[in-house]
Amino acid sequence: MSLKKKILTSVVVASALWVGTTAYISENTEKYLNNYVTKSNKIYAQNGMKMSLLSFKKGFVNSKAKVSLEFIDPEIKKELEKILKLPIVMDYEIENGPVLLENGLSVGASRIHSKINMSDILVDKSDFRKMVKDDVVFDTNMLIDFQNNISYEAKSNQIVVVNKNAKFTIAPLEIDGKMNGDTLIGTMKMVTKSIEGEKGSNGKMKLENVILNANITKFFENGFYLGNFDIGVDNFTMNNPGSSEGITNAKFKIVMDMKQNGNDLVDTNFGANLNLGDTKLPPEFNFIKTVVLNYGLNGTKMKAWLSFQNTIQEVQKQQQDVLQKLSNVKTPKEQMLVMKELQNLQTELQNRMVMLLSDFLVKDKTTLNLNANINDNQGKVLFDIKYIGDEQLPKTLKELEAKFKQELLNWITLNIDVKLDKSLVNKLPQDLQSQLAMAMMTGMLKDNNSSYEFNANYVPNKLMVNGQDKSSMLMLLKGLQAGGM
Repeated sequence: MSLKKKILTSVVVASALWVGTTAYISENTEKYLNNYVTKSNKIYAQNGMKMSLLSFKKGFVNSKAKVSLEFIDPEIKKELEKILKLPIVMDYEIENGPVLLENGLSVGASRIHSKINMSDILVDKSDFRKMVKDDVVFDTNMLIDFQNNISYEAKSNQIVVVNKNAKFTIAPLEIDGKMNGDTLIGTMKMVTKSIEGEKGSNGKMKLENVILNANITKFFENGFYLGNFDIGVDNFTMNNPGSSEGITNAKFKIVMDMKQNGNDLVDTNFGANLNLGDTKLPPEFNFIKTVVLNYGLNGTKMKAWLSFQNTIQEVQKQQQDVLQKLSNVKTPKEQMLVMKELQNLQTELQNRMVMLLSDFLVKDKTTLNLNANINDNQGKVLFDIKYIGDEQLPKTLKELEAKFKQELLNWITLNIDVKLDKSLVNKLPQDLQSQLAMAMMTGMLKDNNSSYEFNANYVPNKLMVNGQDKSSMLMLLKGLQAGGM
């Protein structure tokens, strides 16, 4: 075969493969979209929303789709309908692979683009356009590969809102992430360089480098998911007009993490880190510069979290139905009946939460931990409580309350450590210093050279405080417990 024939044959074969693959992808894009909508609704439902694929127009190279986002919570919907056209309808332009040429050369199953102008979804855009310098525009692109992995990015323009003597500015929002369309496991990052607010000539607020990270590590069919999430601000400044007090060059970060511990347990941890920078607090608290807080509920049963998720979804659905009835009542008598139904629903939720309680707790494994630090350990609090009681608890609130009064001190072990540097204590308000002096006199605080410390260890029937046996106090504690305290 001559070189020209080989080249021609290669071009024909490649073209046939491209045409065949493009046709196949075009045929299957609607299925991909429906699958994505179905799985995404497991997340949206928790927030009172629902996504729907309204229409799909198949093309050879390009396809078009309309997707709606509606709010199914009656109260939220009622309020949003005053300002938004509901449901919100979004148009998607879909480029069919395998070779994607529009918006840059790439390879994949499909590339989806959407663009939405805020003014298009408003009931009355006139007031909006008076306040907003330019329309708010969100531009989104998604690339889907052949394993149904999705890479996406979204951007907005700068948002400037002016109302009388106030101005609010958000630098362009940028979102990018990756996820699997089948498992919904993936990561997301949202960033804006600044959020600024001004009111009059003195009132100002500014946040710099606002960053949100999300990482879903496991997603369950009922919409429950595990992962870690954090939001941070690099610089936060806000002045208070007419006052010398305010926030200057502060920064903070909040972290939440839910992860699987073994096959059937879940650890949940929360952390907050605050640096007050050059902020001047009221004189009695101006010594505080940094605060770090961490707490965790660890060793709880996975099946309990899944049951909790199902319960919340069921009750939310029932609540939405009752609230819908409430919005349609015509007489005071009908209103009273619906309100009674809502109260019964709240009681039912309370009882069902009690029934789930024993499903969460695992003997010798469920723990509650708290760790707080002020000014780099100048003030430190450690709190650990472990559940050692029965895994089968009463299933009614009344029975649980009775058992709680009788047996709480047999269900737990407890460890508390508190350390306060004397340099920190000397800066505390006078009334707090007086209370600490009283604690010193009673032996509840001990002097340890540069610090005051408190340590308590409890196991059933034995209490140690600062190394001394204080088990005699347990009779008093049991009496208070039996009395409902």
